[in-house]
Amino acid sequence: MKPKMKAFAIMLVALTMLLVTACSGSGGNTAQSPQEQPKTEAPKEEPKKEEPKEEPKSEKKELPAFDMGGEPVRFLTWGKGLEEGKSNAEDIRYKRMKEIEKKYNTKIEWITVPWGEGAEKIAQGALSGEAPADFVILDLYLAFPNLPNKGYLLPVDDLFDYNDPKWPKRIKEFSSFAGKSYGILEDSGAGAGIFFNRSMLKREGLEDPQELAKKGEWTWDKYLEMAKKATKDTNGDGATDQWGIVSYAPVQARQAVYSNAGSIIDYKDGKLQFTLGEPNAMEALRFLGDLYTTHKVAMPNRNGNFEDYNESQKVFNSGKALFVPGEIWEGSTRQDMTDEYGFVYYPKGPKATDYANPITNFTMWFMPANVKKAKEKAQIFEDMVPWDHLEEFRMEGFESSLQSPEDVEIAQALAEKVQPLYYDNIGDLGKKYTEAVLAFVKGKDTPESAIEKIKKSSQEQIDTIMNKK
Repeated sequence: MKPKMKAFAIMLVALTMLLVTACSGSGGNTAQSPQEQPKTEAPKEEPKKEEPKEEPKSEKKELPAFDMGGEPVRFLTWGKGLEEGKSNAEDIRYKRMKEIEKKYNTKIEWITVPWGEGAEKIAQGALSGEAPADFVILDLYLAFPNLPNKGYLLPVDDLFDYNDPKWPKRIKEFSSFAGKSYGILEDSGAGAGIFFNRSMLKREGLEDPQELAKKGEWTWDKYLEMAKKATKDTNGDGATDQWGIVSYAPVQARQAVYSNAGSIIDYKDGKLQFTLGEPNAMEALRFLGDLYTTHKVAMPNRNGNFEDYNESQKVFNSGKALFVPGEIWEGSTRQDMTDEYGFVYYPKGPKATDYANPITNFTMWFMPANVKKAKEKAQIFEDMVPWDHLEEFRMEGFESSLQSPEDVEIAQALAEKVQPLYYDNIGDLGKKYTEAVLAFVKGKDTPESAIEKIKKSSQEQIDTIMNKK
């Protein structure tokens, strides 16, 4: 997935490097006692009348300061640190960072490594006894389950107050593994859906999927119907050169499964189970397979690897496809696209009651287990977040990747539906899943047979890695 993640890193820089951090405004256990509220004395002339106390606004509260004695707080990332003059959001964050450096007598340092090396750096630091940084940004599936299972990550339950309303609503769910919280996240604005060619939609006289979504009618059936009408040979040479759908099949398979109230893995009776063979998921995989092999509205995955992802993006951006499943950040890679594009949810399957938003490359900050002065550094991190600007930053991020207010509205709604996934790093489950999907979309197997072949071994790995006490 490296090409995809590199593109994602570009968006992270655009939104500034702290977009995916999180800290509690009230401080939780990291702060000392909260500042006392000013007392309002009742007027002596009227002892029975007392004016109500006025609570100060939360964004104006300052956490108690302490002196770090010049010791730095280090952030390890695959992007760059904060700089002035790049964007409004980064300017605000940069100013806040400088204020925090002065307030706590510290220096914020940024350490840059190639994407994917953060987890390895944490592991190396655990063995050497020296943390690579105080905060390391990782895709969730690169952190879970290996790092907490080996004791390489620091639980942050006692460092941040997750009950504070400044946190994303489901922060405990996003950040937790085996009952403990590890990830730090200030905003959950990630979204997976479908980009569509708005210009082609008009040329072909097709319905607007955003309007269908408003009526609850954006379904698999409509998706297939529109893809059929868009798939054609436009130059008469006998070969399809305009596709209804282009995608890297394992990416779309994930979206299809969750769009039908299915799952790849799920907790049942207190244990993690391989659920890709269950009815809702299998119905989704059959639907996906039919798009490729029966209806032939999806461009074939010829390579059987991530080169198919790159090819799907190239074809869509050149105006030769109606739909491409993907994530919001990918809009930033379509700036040179001649046709107009739009963004909408992945359509609902027959078993679903709502649109889904499964995300694998869900990024969070993590603290290595051997970080020194973790309590103080967590408080600095918390105090560095410009909480009163987060909604503004999120909107700037959406607007930089999307083209219309309707697209942004969809993106905002998806933020409330996000479902982070980390199956990719449970043994070789991610590899098994990818190979199975590619086998049936290439017509080399059936969905039922492909999943049956990996079902037992996948559950055995899950039991060994995830379910052992």
